[in-house]
Amino acid sequence: MDKWMNNNNFNKVLAVALSIILWAMVHIDSAPTAQSTGHLESKIIENVPIQTTGVDEDKYVISKDANSVRMEVMGKSSDINFVFSDDYRVTLDLSKAKPGTSTIPLKYSLPRGVDLISITPREVHVHIEERNTKSFPVTVIAKGTPADGYRLGTPVVEPATVKVTLAASELAHVAKVQGTVEVNGENEAVTEKRMKLAAYDAKGNEIKDAVIEPASVSVEIPITLPYKSVPLRIGYTGSLPDSLVLSKVTPEVDSVVIYGQEAALASVASYEATLDLGSINRAGTSTIKADLKPPDGAQEIAPKSVNVTVVASEAAERTLRDIPVTLEGVRSGLSASIESPAERTISLTLIGASSLLDQLNKNNIKAVADLSGLGAGNHMVLLQISLPSFVELSNEQRPTVTVQLYSPASSAAPSATPASGTAASPEPSTEPVSGGGSVDGPAASPDNGNSEAPTPTASPATGETGEESLPGAE
Repeated sequence: MDKWMNNNNFNKVLAVALSIILWAMVHIDSAPTAQSTGHLESKIIENVPIQTTGVDEDKYVISKDANSVRMEVMGKSSDINFVFSDDYRVTLDLSKAKPGTSTIPLKYSLPRGVDLISITPREVHVHIEERNTKSFPVTVIAKGTPADGYRLGTPVVEPATVKVTLAASELAHVAKVQGTVEVNGENEAVTEKRMKLAAYDAKGNEIKDAVIEPASVSVEIPITLPYKSVPLRIGYTGSLPDSLVLSKVTPEVDSVVIYGQEAALASVASYEATLDLGSINRAGTSTIKADLKPPDGAQEIAPKSVNVTVVASEAAERTLRDIPVTLEGVRSGLSASIESPAERTISLTLIGASSLLDQLNKNNIKAVADLSGLGAGNHMVLLQISLPSFVELSNEQRPTVTVQLYSPASSAAPSATPASGTAASPEPSTEPVSGGGSVDGPAASPDNGNSEAPTPTASPATGETGEESLPGAE
């Protein structure tokens, strides 16, 4: 080795070689730089989204005049063509913004090796407004029509109200919150249906930015045959023991709903439930269950049964005197006068619960002589007696009066002051009447008398719903 190092020719060759290597290294490092500078490219990137930062969007509503930007960038082909668009980020920093309107410059970040030439727009106009919340009832729109002959009931929504959150200025325009349910061709109730909600203004335009909580609700829509609600009346079968009378009858409901086609419902004005009084054998309060069946031509009835509270009392007796008689149905051109009894009033002995009888006076009773169809002359007329509920005549009384019908111009007119037309009389309760018609004239019809109520112990209920008794009676 020392031999080669001491050789001048070798040293000269080595020096030349090192010089060549150093020259090559310098030129190799500088060549790529010149080459890369000559291959820069530009690129336009459209619709880069603007990302908002620095603001609580649950508390504030943000509106801006631009949601994306157009960017022109420059770089090597490998840098601008082989990177994801997500690497280009544009942000709107609202950390220092306050409610109101302001203009804020945009910030951006680019991939490594890429430079920005231009960005459009460079700033945006921003309006910041606090969110407000208000509750609204839910409206259901039924789309379509149910099966033929069926009708829609009232929708049931859960929850019935929802909260709408919007900027205060927009919230003032919300008129309703509603959803739509398809019911076309349905013949049974729509149940367990989830309905998506939307907010609308007064013109029916949807307010897109409304935040509704909850966004959907549960809805049920009854779909039934046509129906009609009618009063519930009480009728009776069987009889109470002779010593008992009814004093109060109270059904738990005062109306029922009947389902059927329109033609069948048209003739239904009320529904009568029948109680069997044979099940009552002592004074006091009892509860009787009455089963309800649809009337002829109807399909269903609701409820299907009803509980009725019945109060039975020991029978008592009371006589009322000086009950005025009303004359009705006098033929045109005639006048009428009561010939007998001379005092033109009657007395009646009544049976019922003592609590009811004690409240009675002559104003609670109406005695009517119906003179329809009778001509001039004297007629014995069976009176029609109207009594309060659960009060009846005693001992099958058939009260009558003798009435003279005459022409006012006739010399045969009675000297006594005649009673013509329809004499005034207090209005009674709407109870069945007893008697009626003329005993000896063409209108006489003793068989129409009704001195007995349909049951041996009580006048039946006559269609009044609720409690069947005089006020305050127990």
